[in-house]
Amino acid sequence: MTVALYLRLSNEDTDLKNNAKIESESISNQRCLLYDYIAAHPEFTGAEIIEFCDDGWSGKNFERPAMKEMLEQIKAGRIQCVCVKDLSRFGRDYLTVGDYISRVFPFLGVRFIAVNDGFDSIRPQDTDSLETSFKALIYDLYSRDLSEKIKSARRQRAEQGLYISAYAPYGYRKDPADKNRLLIDEEAAGVVRRIFHGIADGKNTFDIASELNSEGVPTAMQYKKNAGCTRAHWNAVHEDNFWTTKAITRILRDERYLGRTVYGKRRNLEIASTRSKAVNRSDWIVSENRHEAIVSKKLFDLAQEKLGNERQSTSSGGTGTKTLKRKIYCGSCGLAMDRSDSKSHNYLCRNRNLNTGYDCPTEGIPEQDIQDAALTAIRTYARLAVDLEELNRQQEEKRQIERRQTIQQITALQSEKRRNEGLLQELYEGFVDAKFTKERYLSEKKKLSERMKEIADSILTLEKMLREQTPDKDPSGILRHCAEYAQIDDLTLTLYYDLVERIDIYKNGRIEVKLSFSDDILRLADELHAPEAVKTAVSGGF
Repeated sequence: MTVALYLRLSNEDTDLKNNAKIESESISNQRCLLYDYIAAHPEFTGAEIIEFCDDGWSGKNFERPAMKEMLEQIKAGRIQCVCVKDLSRFGRDYLTVGDYISRVFPFLGVRFIAVNDGFDSIRPQDTDSLETSFKALIYDLYSRDLSEKIKSARRQRAEQGLYISAYAPYGYRKDPADKNRLLIDEEAAGVVRRIFHGIADGKNTFDIASELNSEGVPTAMQYKKNAGCTRAHWNAVHEDNFWTTKAITRILRDERYLGRTVYGKRRNLEIASTRSKAVNRSDWIVSENRHEAIVSKKLFDLAQEKLGNERQSTSSGGTGTKTLKRKIYCGSCGLAMDRSDSKSHNYLCRNRNLNTGYDCPTEGIPEQDIQDAALTAIRTYARLAVDLEELNRQQEEKRQIERRQTIQQITALQSEKRRNEGLLQELYEGFVDAKFTKERYLSEKKKLSERMKEIADSILTLEKMLREQTPDKDPSGILRHCAEYAQIDDLTLTLYYDLVERIDIYKNGRIEVKLSFSDDILRLADELHAPEAVKTAVSGGF
C-alpha cells in the first residue's frame, strides 16, 4: 500500500494573526499528527509513505501544485490511501470536497482519512453521513466569511493610503521601519527613469526593450531575486528572462511611480480563483503623495500620450477568423507569437529582434501550416487511441477470465473447507462414541487441521490477488472518446479550443502540438504495455 499524506497551510491562516491557530494548522503539526496516526494503526505497517505539501495555498480551489501532483498519481493507480489532518486541509470548497469523497475516490478505490474529523471512507456510513456533509459545508462557509473579512480589512487599509501589496514594485523597496511605506531603490529607479525618458524622446517600447537586453540590464525579476526577494511565484517563462515590450509597457502604465498607492485594479472572479477581471478606474482606491515619486507628472503624462500613439500605429487591422489565437508560442523564448496581417496570416515571434539571447524563429509560419500540423496531431493520437482501445478490450477480456478463474478457485476451496469442518465434527463424535482410538482421532484431526490451515492461507492469497487484479485501465472512457477524432476532416474553432493545449514553433520550421489528451494517451500506452510499433507514430511529437 502507498499512503499519501497531504499537508496544506494557506495565507489566510497566517492572516488570522492568531498564534494558537497558526500553530495548530502548521505544516510541522500536521505532519506529526499524520505520522502518529499511521504508526498507531497496524494495517499501515510496511506501507510506503509519500508527502504532498502546499504551503501558502488556499483551499478554495484545487489548482495547487502538490494537490495536482497527488491527484495525477492517484489516477495513475500509484496511491491507495490519502490521509489529511481534517477535511479543511484537503479543501474548503463544499461541492468539490464532497464530490471527491463520495464519488471520485470510491470509484478509484482510494481510501480517504481525515484524522481530526474521525472520517475514514473504509466505513461506508462515514462517506454519505450528514455529519461529514455538514462539516464540509461549515469549512466552506468559514472560508468565505474569512475571505470577506480579510478583503474588507485590506480595503480599509488601502483607503488609509497604506501600501499593502506583499512586494514592492520595481524601482522601490519597502521601508524597514514601516512595511506599508515605499522607499526609492536608486539603482532600479534609474532604469525606470531611463524607460520613461526613452519613450518621451521618441523611442518605442521595442527599441527600449532591445537596448536593455543588448546591454545586459537585469530584468525586474532578475533584479529582485538578486536583491534577496523571497517571492516564490514569478510570471516568467525562463529563469534568465529578458525585457519585452509588454514589460516596458507595464512600467510605463504604473501610476505608483508618481508617488501614489493604487489598490483594487483587478478583482478575482471567485474566492481563491486565479481568474480575475479588470475593475473600472472609478472603483480603484488611489491615494496621492504616499511616497517619493520616481518620475514627474509631466513625464508620466507624456509617456501615456506616446504609448497611445504607438498602440494606434501598431494595432492590427487584419480581418479573418483568428482560429489559433492565444495558443501559438515561440519554442525558443516561450512567449506568445503575433499573427500578421499578411495574406497567409503568418505567425511571428514578437521578440525575434529583441536581443534576448534565444534563437527565435525570424521567419513567419503560415497559419494554414499550423492548422494542418494540429489536425495531423489530432488524427494521429486518435488513431493511437483506436489501437489502445482494442488492446485494452483484449486485456480486459483476459482480466475477466482470470477473475472468474480466481473466484472459482476460492469457491472450490470454501466448499472443501466446509466439508472438512463436517469431517472434523464427525471425527470428534466418533471419538466420543468410542468408535476409534484416541491416537487415530488425534492423527486424523492433525491432518484435517493442517489442510484447513492450507485452505485458509490459499483463500487469503487468492482474495488478495482478486483485490489487486489490474482494473480497467480506461474507466473514464477517454480512449473511446479520443478515437472519435481519427476521421475528422476539418479543425473547427470548437475542436481547436477543446483539443489543442498549445503549439510551439521553432526556428527550423518544426511545429510541436501539445493536445489536451496527449499525456493521457501516452500514459495509457505505457500502462497497457503497448508495443513500440503502436507508439512510434507519436514518439517524435508534433
